[in-house]
Amino acid sequence: MPEKISDFELKFQSSTQRQDGDNLIVDANWATESDHEIYGAAFCTTTFTHSINDPDAESGEVTMAGQGMLADGTRVIGLQKGTWQKAGINKFNLTLRGKDSRDGEVYSESHMALETLTWSGTVYKA
Repeated sequence: MPEKISDFELKFQSSTQRQDGDNLIVDANWATESDHEIYGAAFCTTTFTHSINDPDAESGEVTMAGQGMLADGTRVIGLQKGTWQKAGINKFNLTLRGKDSRDGEVYSESHMALETLTWSGTVYKA
């Protein structure tokens, strides 16, 4: 069984949409509501690409870039990429792999829900 680093929950903050050819690029910004036990005050951006030719796709690619600002003034930086899968009406499951400056190679399994504007899941050592 993989070694669990931590559970997380972030709240939606804002998003931007931009065009890249026939694609809509969506950057969604997320933040913790209070200091996280491992990552402190955490801020992340997820980036999704959606094709104008398939606006109701059931899955696609996603990237995540984030940082945690710790109480002692240090920070943790995380970069991951992977896939999203539709899991209901305005609900999505994400599987991401990458690395962070604290634990090295990591992966995460998570869920986003438009209804609650939350992104929650678990980070594991890869």
